[in-house]
Amino acid sequence: MPKPLKNYSVLIGPLLFLLILILLPESRFPYSARGAIGTVVWMATWWIMRPVHIGITGLLPLVVNSLFGFVPVDQILVNYADSIIILLIGADMITVSWSAWGLDKRIALKSLGLIGPTVKQQIIAWFTISVVLTMFLPNTVVVAILTPIAISMMAYIGLKKSISESKVAAAILLAIAWGAGLGGFGSPLGGAMNLIVITYIEDMIIGQEYMYITWITRLLPMLILVSAVILGYMLTFRFETNQLSGTKDYFREEYKNLPALSTGEKWGMALFLVASLMAFARPLFADLLPNLRPAYVFLLCGILTFIVPGNDGKRLSTWEYTSPRMMWGLYFLFAGGIAVGNFITLSGAGDIIAEIMTEQNLEGGLPTIAVFVFSGILLSNISSNTAACAILTPIVITVMQTQGINPVPYVYVTLTASNCAYLLPTSVRAIPVGYGLDPKVMFRKGLWAVVLSFIVVTLLGYLFTMYWPAFSDA
Repeated sequence: MPKPLKNYSVLIGPLLFLLILILLPESRFPYSARGAIGTVVWMATWWIMRPVHIGITGLLPLVVNSLFGFVPVDQILVNYADSIIILLIGADMITVSWSAWGLDKRIALKSLGLIGPTVKQQIIAWFTISVVLTMFLPNTVVVAILTPIAISMMAYIGLKKSISESKVAAAILLAIAWGAGLGGFGSPLGGAMNLIVITYIEDMIIGQEYMYITWITRLLPMLILVSAVILGYMLTFRFETNQLSGTKDYFREEYKNLPALSTGEKWGMALFLVASLMAFARPLFADLLPNLRPAYVFLLCGILTFIVPGNDGKRLSTWEYTSPRMMWGLYFLFAGGIAVGNFITLSGAGDIIAEIMTEQNLEGGLPTIAVFVFSGILLSNISSNTAACAILTPIVITVMQTQGINPVPYVYVTLTASNCAYLLPTSVRAIPVGYGLDPKVMFRKGLWAVVLSFIVVTLLGYLFTMYWPAFSDA
């Protein structure tokens, strides 16, 4: 962006914020709700136009609430010490040590040798891995694990210095983030939003235990079909090249020519694998160590990089080497995304959106499904999929039961829609942006993904509800 235009664009965000604060009807939107909606618009504007660093934009919820008092600042401040921020710091400490010992090059060559050098192969592989892993692991953990590996691969082939300009790098990072955003609803273990939905189904609909196998048979087909559409859309992207430099055989030969693993590489790989495996295996030791959540496992392993030996009497990491290479802006960016999502909930803005939805003439069928899908996509894009499900699920159940209609299929469809978030660098999408992905590219590409998801989820929901009787069972 030219410098004069960039200077003027600083004012656009706060001006839109003030207009929303003044013009939204007070009778419908109380002061705090107008402030939350205005803050979302301000942050989205700055994230897209980037007149300031994206990490600085992430601090706006603190500043806005301290000035205007929409919600207590302390309720926003806690989001900046969220356990996910700790996880990202720990993972960053570990992966920074890779470059000191050359492990990033080894991982890059192995990835290129396994996946293949064509851009479409890369997109398919990263997207699929991300979707599958997120069915069983928190999406933030998956993106925090996969993104550094992808970055190492791209650094080896010369893309790291131009991630913000490279269409190939953008597509690979979007494949990881979008795949992780979608995959969570594929199994009940995929995230907190699923447990929220199951609780509401048990308490408000069936009055008994909900069987996880039912979830798999109803929602896994939805995940496969929606993911196929989004992946197909990503494969239509245009790239500066369709082939990364080198061939699969070349990368495998280069990998064979590397020297034996050094002590530093072994420790770097071991710490990362231990943290990742313990995150996956948490149910096995949760009763014994209830406080050792994945975030603190990654932090522990990150701290160990400053303690364990590398080669020649050196430590694996030093603060002087690690500090300038840490993704400090990413932490503020991610925290700001969490904060503004909670701001929407705390201010009541989410409930107002839900109320507007319930006032529509919802009598079942395609129009009702379309309204629920639109609401799920909207709330998940401006807050999080967990917040969207927490707000919408009881509304969907109540509206359908009032009409004497089985709410189960509508709950499933709303849950699917609440995982279709692609636009803003909030939630897991903050991680690739923190590594250099231009949020403007994410927004532009994400708009079409939102449109496609709306159409596909609405039509699939309608067809499944009408022609697949089992889809309506809980």
